[in-house]
Amino acid sequence: MVSQQIRTPDAASGSREPILESATQVFMEYGFSGARVDEIARRANANKAMIYYHFGSKQALYKAVLLRLFGDVLGEIQRLKSTDDPPDQKLRALYTRVVHHFDKKKALPHVILREILAGGTGMDAEASRTLGIILGFVSETLSEGVSKGLFRPVHPLLFHLTILAPLMVHFAGSSFRELLLPREMPGLPLPTNDDMLNHLLSVLDFVLAPKDPSPSVRFEQRNPA
Repeated sequence: MVSQQIRTPDAASGSREPILESATQVFMEYGFSGARVDEIARRANANKAMIYYHFGSKQALYKAVLLRLFGDVLGEIQRLKSTDDPPDQKLRALYTRVVHHFDKKKALPHVILREILAGGTGMDAEASRTLGIILGFVSETLSEGVSKGLFRPVHPLLFHLTILAPLMVHFAGSSFRELLLPREMPGLPLPTNDDMLNHLLSVLDFVLAPKDPSPSVRFEQRNPA
């Protein structure tokens, strides 16, 4: 007679990470509303009972995925808060880390864009608070820069979107760009992640310049003689 092996909580503890990995991919592809626990279980080689054992619900699993994806950026913010770096260097460091994080966690820009299109309905209060932490840091750093005469006043959300939105499109649209650009504009090189980062850091400096350049200066900068 073959004895049955009983899965205890200790034996099951190793299945949490594969579930998170699979859930990240499924949420990236289908968003929160379109994701199915059955598909997450299939990709993780687990059963639905194991997913509910670890996370309790699909909503809680989604929250765990979001917090896991945002963890590196939140850690960078905590590090920057503890430094005496000037505000311009803090912002440059933050968005540089975001670029590296998007490259490492390729699901993150896709998940964010899907959540934006869904109106934020999949995020609970704890998950959405991570976005508040990031925007709060940007707002505080901008205020510090204005008080020190380094920046001109700008709306923190509009500034953050000016930098973040092109990054999300750049990373989420890589396959689209790699397919169409060589075909439609074969002489134009594909921009690298470093190209995008350097471009946006230049935009950051221009947008925050203490004195807004006159229209003629802006035109000369776009169209050098």
